[in-house]
Amino acid sequence: MADNTRLTRECSMEDMTPALSAAIRAHIAEYKMDEIEASIQMCCETESTQKKKGVFGGSEKAIQGVILTDEWLVWAESLGGKRASAGSARLTQIEMRDYESTTMFGIVPDSGVNLTGRFSDASQTGQLFIALDSGPAGKKFRELLRETIKNSKN
Repeated sequence: MADNTRLTRECSMEDMTPALSAAIRAHIAEYKMDEIEASIQMCCETESTQKKKGVFGGSEKAIQGVILTDEWLVWAESLGGKRASAGSARLTQIEMRDYESTTMFGIVPDSGVNLTGRFSDASQTGQLFIALDSGPAGKKFRELLRETIKNSKN
């Protein structure tokens, strides 16, 4: 069993943790999505600390950066200080669900959104968890993401 502490902050690509912004920029270059940085609607970063209980106690830190445009969601994450990895998805190819509305929330309380759909680097449908706290930046990103996904499909 673990307890997660999350802190989400709104930021720019320049203010993001350097390893995350570098991974995002490398992903953008690899997939030739050069227009993305000029069309960012919101950028945020969430630092998560998972406190483990019992014999294998301790804690593990993860950090996740996310940028949202009117067409794309691009993210990068690093777990336990390891090298950051990045991914992306067209908003027209994903569905969003609040984690708090899932059956897993009753077993493992947490805060964020689940994304399901086709990601840029995958040939099959996948799922991704975007960690967001319940503070102003987390709420703002969640609502903007929901609205932007909805608008992308109209």
